[in-house]
Amino acid sequence: MKIRGKYMMKNSKRFTVLFLALALVILTACTKEAGNESASKDGSDFPKRPISLVIPYGPGGSADVQARLIGQSLQKQLGETVNVVSKPGAAGATGMNSLKGSKPDGYTIILTAVGPSTLTPNANEVGYNVSEDFYPIAQVSEAPYGIAVNTNSGIESLDDLLNFAKENPGKATYGTTGAGLHQHVVTSDFLNQLPDVEMEHVPFDGGAEAVSALLGNHITAAVNTISEIIPHAESNALKILAVTTDERLESLPDVPTFKELGYELVGQGAWFGFMAPKDTPKEIVDTLDEAIKMALEDDKVKEQFENAGLPIKYLNSDEFKEKVLVENEKNAKVIQSLN
Repeated sequence: MKIRGKYMMKNSKRFTVLFLALALVILTACTKEAGNESASKDGSDFPKRPISLVIPYGPGGSADVQARLIGQSLQKQLGETVNVVSKPGAAGATGMNSLKGSKPDGYTIILTAVGPSTLTPNANEVGYNVSEDFYPIAQVSEAPYGIAVNTNSGIESLDDLLNFAKENPGKATYGTTGAGLHQHVVTSDFLNQLPDVEMEHVPFDGGAEAVSALLGNHITAAVNTISEIIPHAESNALKILAVTTDERLESLPDVPTFKELGYELVGQGAWFGFMAPKDTPKEIVDTLDEAIKMALEDDKVKEQFENAGLPIKYLNSDEFKEKVLVENEKNAKVIQSLN
């Protein structure tokens, strides 16, 4: 009996040791798993798999060009593949809604623009609000606008144009890329500040058509991106009267800004920027923001943007968020007045 008791005590001790060892292994595994889950949730290990970069337009346009140029840089910096995915439709709403429905983990982001962000959802019920459903990461570019006239018109300044409109009610017209698009919104709000000035809006299917109409003297003025009108100004076919930037452009040092002429505008140009779903962890947004900034500081990327006629204008996440909030509110009011 004593031998058997000693044997049982020995087995009992072995069992206890084995049990404690097993418990320690399980506890360690759980702690490690919890740590991995915590790291995954706060974004400290981001990224660890490919990123989908959505554009709300078809392939081949300026959004596609910018997405691929920055996407290539992000791949090098972050060590993961960045796949550009085109989701066009509904004036950008299709792509924006696809992002809204994505997990807020940084693995699906979008390169969007002023239209899908602050115009489309204010003109129609499209299922999202840019101020509530998305987390701005960074602005990457902004193409300023200019208002131009035909050189043969005899109009030499913005004041001349406005005086012509005052003195010739119903005769002055201006063209843009389309009704309800950003050039129209910006110009309409500008003219609404001038109750004695009447200029009829003539929408076209794109900037090139508006420029062609101005060259043919079919409209009095046109509001286009600078890149669309500067070649014709250089050939002396068009005269640019004012630009929408805060300061004069290096490429047009003799052309005043609307601001220096005493006018406030609701927007300065056609911007593009990155956004994520609204609940994306700040650590992940910061990682992407910093990588985007680094991409835009790369000499090769800057050269490629310049060759594509895309003016880089970086804003960090906080700056971009504030800009989107302000422009969304202002554009909503203008669009309501247009309707």
